[in-house]
Amino acid sequence: MRILSPLSLVLLSFACSDGGSGGSPSSARLEGFVSATAEAANVTVLEARRDARAGSEIVVRGRVQDFVTGAAAFVLIDESLRACSDEGDPMEDSCTTPWDYCCIPSNEVAAACALVEFRDEQGLILEPIAGLRGLDHLDTVIVRGVAEVDADKNLRIAARSFTFTPNRKR
Repeated sequence: MRILSPLSLVLLSFACSDGGSGGSPSSARLEGFVSATAEAANVTVLEARRDARAGSEIVVRGRVQDFVTGAAAFVLIDESLRACSDEGDPMEDSCTTPWDYCCIPSNEVAAACALVEFRDEQGLILEPIAGLRGLDHLDTVIVRGVAEVDADKNLRIAARSFTFTPNRKR
């Protein structure tokens, strides 16, 4: 029997979630991660999962799939995967939780995700990041951080900064 990696456990906990993003935090600790300017050079989540080396600085672009409850962390998913609310998707008008990508096989979703964590000197910040400056599911995010890669090529990013563009259709 194979033991699931920490990222796999996080991703499984979000499958077909009801995941509202909740309130709007305004923590100074989290505000410090928001960048005023978007990064020019970046790679997709799939490219980062393929090429990132542990300890390397990376800039990754993707969409917020879901948030980790009670922590400053979210799952970033590759933009090539279509959420149920994306134009032309058969579930476009009927899916109440398009950010869970439940129309796509879970192994494909897991292979296209990275976990983004916001840490300070004590470790993972235990405050929700959902709602910070309006951050929500399916928003496009560019995150700069340090790559952590496990033996299964799961990618975790210790964020240094990020910018995002709200998704107008959820």
